[in-house]
Amino acid sequence: TRARKFIIADAPGHEQYTRNMVTAAAGSDAAVVLVDITKLDTSARPVSLLPQTRRHALLAHLLRVPSIVFAVNKLDAVGHPERAYATVRDALLGFAEAAGIRVAGIVPVSALRGDNVTQPMAASWYDGPSLLQLLESLPTAQERKDGELLLPVQYVAREGEGTGNQPRTLWGRIAHGRVKAGDRVQLFPSGQLATVAEVRLAGEVVDRVEAGQSAGIVLDRQIDVSRGDWIATPGTVSAAQRFTATLAWLDTEPAVVGRKYWVRHGNRWVQARLAEVTHCLDIHTLQPEDAHQLHVNEIGEVVVELQQPLPLAPFADNRVGGALIVVDPASHRTSGALLVRQPEAEA
Repeated sequence: TRARKFIIADAPGHEQYTRNMVTAAAGSDAAVVLVDITKLDTSARPVSLLPQTRRHALLAHLLRVPSIVFAVNKLDAVGHPERAYATVRDALLGFAEAAGIRVAGIVPVSALRGDNVTQPMAASWYDGPSLLQLLESLPTAQERKDGELLLPVQYVAREGEGTGNQPRTLWGRIAHGRVKAGDRVQLFPSGQLATVAEVRLAGEVVDRVEAGQSAGIVLDRQIDVSRGDWIATPGTVSAAQRFTATLAWLDTEPAVVGRKYWVRHGNRWVQARLAEVTHCLDIHTLQPEDAHQLHVNEIGEVVVELQQPLPLAPFADNRVGGALIVVDPASHRTSGALLVRQPEAEA
């Protein structure tokens, strides 16, 4: 638009496509949860929301999407749209308050004719923004540029020919913080210290690189570094082999206690075991329920044990250091998304 460029990920609402929604939400600045008003009993008090509305809003909240918007659609297909919208809006606000979700906006729309999608609705009972106007006003999520450096190494490039002592460039996208020549850094898992000799951006030597940018780092000495390692401010990264996490399960095969999976953290793959399912979240009551396994599209709290230690951080503090994907070792399907709640420090 004239005000902003948008990249849109369309995730179907049916529960079998929950994994599409999780993938899209993980890197998004905003989520628009579409509510089909024709599928709701607007005469009920309170209105009972669809499970997929609750599930997708909860997932967007758990994945720390900064702005969550509800678009109440198909108002052209119901009688007394003003009254119907008001009851659904109350139900959405009640659900969001109970779930701890901060709502960026609730917008009535009729996509059939484009009412209130790009242009304000010509209705006496609504004087708020159109959906597009609301989206144009939302803040973009900015990676934390202040504080400690954290960079997962994605690729190691060696300059020149042969196998001599040519400098190597360690490439990766900075998760948070910034880096410049002269900074002291620590490598994980080796724990070795080094000084940054130069930093590169798109192949050019630059003064500094900040969070959100893909950087190339050249160290002052040769250290054995490979894909999956981490570069951080000294003393800020600690290892953990056991942690509690929120698990959004996406596989038709249930998550079973004791089973082994592959997990990916940054660019490193590690074997893991599901040690415990603490509880499953009832998306209707938003209360934890006793559970010993998680079925497809369920969300629960679990304890995970890793074969090798990883530099984990609570997901609430760090979207990169606190997120892992779970892969079934037999089918190679992406089975779940792990959001670290609390890593347990090594003894």
